[in-house]
Amino acid sequence: MANHTSPFKFTTPGEALDALRAELRSVSAEQIPLHSSRGRILSEPLRADRDSPAIDVSVMDGFALRLADLPGPLPIRGDALIGTPPISLAPGSAARIVTGAPIPLGADCVIRVEDTTTSDDSVSFAPNLAASLPPNRSIRRKGENARQGTEIVPAGTLITPAVASSLASCGRHSPAVFRKLRVGVLSTGDEVLPPSATPQPWQLRDGNSAALHALFSSLAFVDSVEMRHAPDDQRQILAAASELLSRSDALILSGGVSMGHRDLVPTALAQLGAQTVFHKVPQRPGKPILAAVGPRRQLILGLPGNPVSVLVTAHRFALPALEHLAGLRPGHAPPAILIANPDNQTIPLWWHRIVRLTPDGRAELIDNKGSGDLIASARSDGFLEIPPNQANAGPWPFHPWHI
Repeated sequence: MANHTSPFKFTTPGEALDALRAELRSVSAEQIPLHSSRGRILSEPLRADRDSPAIDVSVMDGFALRLADLPGPLPIRGDALIGTPPISLAPGSAARIVTGAPIPLGADCVIRVEDTTTSDDSVSFAPNLAASLPPNRSIRRKGENARQGTEIVPAGTLITPAVASSLASCGRHSPAVFRKLRVGVLSTGDEVLPPSATPQPWQLRDGNSAALHALFSSLAFVDSVEMRHAPDDQRQILAAASELLSRSDALILSGGVSMGHRDLVPTALAQLGAQTVFHKVPQRPGKPILAAVGPRRQLILGLPGNPVSVLVTAHRFALPALEHLAGLRPGHAPPAILIANPDNQTIPLWWHRIVRLTPDGRAELIDNKGSGDLIASARSDGFLEIPPNQANAGPWPFHPWHI
């Protein structure tokens, strides 16, 4: 945290984000059909409902037998098949077996097909085969993957295809997940017009709302994104924010959060009973960002109005805060990558520099004209977070534009 002489409550974007997440509580849970669960977040751990595998099974196609009966040859007596109970194996004989089939009762090893020679009713084996068998003797033992009751994945796990497979295997056909979020987006500004409008030179089409809608609506754990616009009028901002907040889990605003006399969002949020967590972070772009919690512990973020500021702060703050609200447990740190064309420029703030990825996995700085240069941002893949007064090539944390 910053000292008492600093204008910033927190000294890093990470500290500010952690403080915001600490004020948020995950939404309630519900049960849904497994086939509708992709991208949702588990609200309780997934535990094995039985041993995995539930019985000793073969690792490969081959012949099941007793190790003591090698080197053979041995008569072939029976077939061990998937989906059938284990057969019994008579001493001094072998049974055909396929990958995944139960090990016959009495057998203690499986010899792969490649190490055998078969006739009509017998099988011969390569010399000295017993000495070269793997330690598990090509058998996957009961409970080797997990014992009954073992936690497979914790609560807060995103349901991927791999997790869905485990849910199905454990009989969780109606998993408990956190419910989807309702997000309200409020853009502000007298100069802001709908994308369909023909603006005057002093006016702008609302690219910020388009960016935020594209980001939030792509999230499987978001149910709805409600969009509104208000001019720079205290009464209209207050009314729109109040209406959105009344039916949203999160309210994301753009514009009106700086220190000018027409920056009306902080006052409006205070009138709504929002409790500020921080206002301003030592970063560029996005320094004026405001974070708060609403009367029902809703997430509230006031993002600066410039388009690159909105993109950066939405990805650096709004996205992880929404993930926390949705119940997602913290993930891995972003990857750190090198700058391909360092330019030795520094600033005394955390610098979010937009970049394009190169074929060799490095980041190429993109020439841009500041936080209003939406053309440069459209040509980029994301941004690097560079500490204050640092000019070397890194590697630095890379935050991609979410897809």
